[in-house]
Amino acid sequence: MNTTNNIVPAQVIALKKQQVILKTETNEVITVAAPKGKNKHKIFMLTMTDLLRSGLWIPVNRVLHQLMRYDWFDTQIINYSF
Repeated sequence: MNTTNNIVPAQVIALKKQQVILKTETNEVITVAAPKGKNKHKIFMLTMTDLLRSGLWIPVNRVLHQLMRYDWFDTQIINYSF
């Protein structure tokens, strides 16, 4: 099975209490569950709200229904060098 096509760019198009709804370039709709835990959930949903407003494309695994964890999501700002 070729997993390269499973990672696709998607935009956040809607937010629900425990879910993020994304749309791929081919208009496939993917639902991702928000993380459990009050602090993680709050920060995650604030980030998703910003992505919804900005329209940025983010990597998502269309089969596993998970956001890909790359530097854009995991690295703290103090770890970046400009």
